[in-house]
Amino acid sequence: MQDHPVDEPLFEFEEDESASSVELSEIPAAFDEQAYLAAFTDIARSIRLGECRSAFEHYLKHGAQEQRLRDPRYVEALRSGAAEPTPAPESSPAPPLGLDVVFACTSGLYLVIGWIDDRHMPLREIVLLLNGRTQATTQHVARCRREDAEGAIGQAPGYLLGFWAVLQLPAGTSIPSSCEIELYVGRTSAVVSVQPHALSDAQLRETLFEYLAKAAYLGNPQVEAFVQLERGPGEALLAFNAAMSARITDSAYVERFGPRPSKLDGSIIVCLFGKPEFLFLQSALFSASLGCGNYEFVYVSNSPELTEALQREAQIAAQIYGLSLTLVFLPGNAGFGAANNVAVRHARSKRILIVNPDVFPRDNAWAEAHTRLVESLPADQTAMFGVPLYYDDGSLMHGGMYFEADTGLSVRPEGITPQVLLRVEHYGKGAPPGTTAYLRSRPVPAVTGAFISADREWFEKLGGFSEQYVFGHYEDADLCLKSLDQGRAVWMHNIPFWHLEGKGSERRLAHEGGSLINRWHFTRSWGERIAYDLSGREPPIFAGASLSP
Repeated sequence: MQDHPVDEPLFEFEEDESASSVELSEIPAAFDEQAYLAAFTDIARSIRLGECRSAFEHYLKHGAQEQRLRDPRYVEALRSGAAEPTPAPESSPAPPLGLDVVFACTSGLYLVIGWIDDRHMPLREIVLLLNGRTQATTQHVARCRREDAEGAIGQAPGYLLGFWAVLQLPAGTSIPSSCEIELYVGRTSAVVSVQPHALSDAQLRETLFEYLAKAAYLGNPQVEAFVQLERGPGEALLAFNAAMSARITDSAYVERFGPRPSKLDGSIIVCLFGKPEFLFLQSALFSASLGCGNYEFVYVSNSPELTEALQREAQIAAQIYGLSLTLVFLPGNAGFGAANNVAVRHARSKRILIVNPDVFPRDNAWAEAHTRLVESLPADQTAMFGVPLYYDDGSLMHGGMYFEADTGLSVRPEGITPQVLLRVEHYGKGAPPGTTAYLRSRPVPAVTGAFISADREWFEKLGGFSEQYVFGHYEDADLCLKSLDQGRAVWMHNIPFWHLEGKGSERRLAHEGGSLINRWHFTRSWGERIAYDLSGREPPIFAGASLSP
């Protein structure tokens, strides 16, 4: 490859209609065909579609005006000699591959799953075509292990043959009876005709996150999943889920039961999923508390199939226990964060309490204690706080939360790369119930979403829970960190509750995939911030606060 100055145009060009007839043999020595193709991967596709006949013709038609020879990608290709080899002839066989399935939904998302032996010619792009024309393309391809493919081609473990990717078409695009998937491998490509399997948005989301949860790798699965999400479809998955959650919450339907007190000390927000019985159980146990009549319950349901059962339970509970109950029904699972946010919008008080359905009072004076605490302490100590939670055996489950950063290693033939994974831990988890160090009032890095008491105005100023997280996990820590960065640390105050951890909702395989992408998203969102002064049981930013014994 020749060296060229890159700070000035390589040659002057005066546009005329003869540009379209220029052949490769007429390319000046200053123009590097291979570097141009390596820098701009869209050119090869334009050539295949007949939009131009060569890289030089593309430059004459478009690239000169776009100043592509000044583009850093072209400059780097020239300097490093990183241009790809000359394209293989059209007759060159594609490497062994298999396209397992293509799923599609009406919001325009396509999930492509397959395998390819691209050890010598790396898979670099996947294109969706309809009637020979490009509809969507992505270079963000996730890789995973495929033992079945290893056996089929007789390859020993050591390379990730499996791949999956998502491609986005405009929402509302009809799902065709057939389409073509083009795999660009090195400088060649292979086209496979497929029949997409039509799914609802909810079904495709479930399929996506089940696949993510089940994916196998050649190392630590958490570390390798992080690597693949970062280089692959992580952003697209978050965007798809957030758009789906927004559509669900936009269709919320509200019913109210029982009395409507003119003055309320707080609104208890409870998100339900999969289990309707906790509404009645919480009503019975909370109603026995002194001062609970000054609180309302707002239940939001992420399970449309529970609608009739919840209507019946709410009507009976309101009649028996005299509680003010509001039901917010959603036509799908919007996730913990989005569901709680929409429930807050239908609350009637200035104080909100985010409570899990499997959380119950340990002290029947909790309501009066909570009201007295909010009214007597400084605003900075009550803007947002958590409480001690106990397992059913009496041991402490939660006395505040802190952050640890694990470092895993992703091992590849080309090298070893460290990968940070943030982890949330609970102060005092498993400690005897009388361990006073964890029960006293103090600021902490975060508290669990199983119980958060917050000033409504402050909660809304923070934007509520982030709706980027899938299903549930890590949005509570995210909210607490937003509060800290806005100048108010969250606190712990000693109002004890029971927590039957994990009993209040259903847990499916897709939720494991959701938790995985949530941990990845939380790590990339807050990793640098936590590393600076928030890591460990006694983070530097809380120096002197004595958060644990």
